[in-house]
Amino acid sequence: MKHHTTQFFSFLLISLFSFSVSMVAQASIVTYTFSGTVNEIDDKKLDDPNSFGFAIDDIISGSFSVDNSLASSGGNNNKAEYTNGINFSFTVASSNGTAVYTSEDTASDANISNDIKITVEDNKDKFKIEDKDTSFRSGVVGNQGNSSAFLLDFDKFKIEIQDSSKSVFSDMSLPLSLDLNDFDNDHLKMELKFTASGGKELKVLGALSLLSVSTENPSIGGTDAAVPIPAGAWLFLSAIAGLGLFKQRR
Repeated sequence: MKHHTTQFFSFLLISLFSFSVSMVAQASIVTYTFSGTVNEIDDKKLDDPNSFGFAIDDIISGSFSVDNSLASSGGNNNKAEYTNGINFSFTVASSNGTAVYTSEDTASDANISNDIKITVEDNKDKFKIEDKDTSFRSGVVGNQGNSSAFLLDFDKFKIEIQDSSKSVFSDMSLPLSLDLNDFDNDHLKMELKFTASGGKELKVLGALSLLSVSTENPSIGGTDAAVPIPAGAWLFLSAIAGLGLFKQRR
């Protein structure tokens, strides 16, 4: 009887541990929401860079969701690259709220994993989201030479933050919390770039003022699903304590 009872508690312990692990794995969708202000417009070989619609103090905002249950797909010993994105959309709007540029949601883009990635570098404490989806994003039109409809193609959109004191990241996993106060004020960067043949380019540069993180359990549709992780751990520890008490009483 004692042998069967021990087997039962061993089975219970393993089941509770599996349950706690599954709770961690289910919290798999991480969304980074960002916002910032344009503070510089740079160009090369453009006659009228202001004609493409962007201006100082424009607001760039958007979000990017990634599947946190999948491992990184590239990098090296100090850098991890994640390309398991689900969607990435952003908007540039004037200070009065008028949309200047709106990207398409990439949820229907089959090549998103090749075009968009998150990079985490723990030796530099750098976090970067980069979108090079040149086949899916739209370009912008402005004045160049005798044309009032000169097209610049989308080249990339990038968000990059870094902490020169190297005290934020302890590993290369996707961060589930971010506080811009922990990073260098002069390295809260946004860059939206458009190009055309002949070395022509337009850069819309800005500084981040918001970068928040939320998690979602896709099976239940709730947000902040990282909360059940401690609950699973408590169940696991409770089972260990219960097994110890049972053995003492026997």
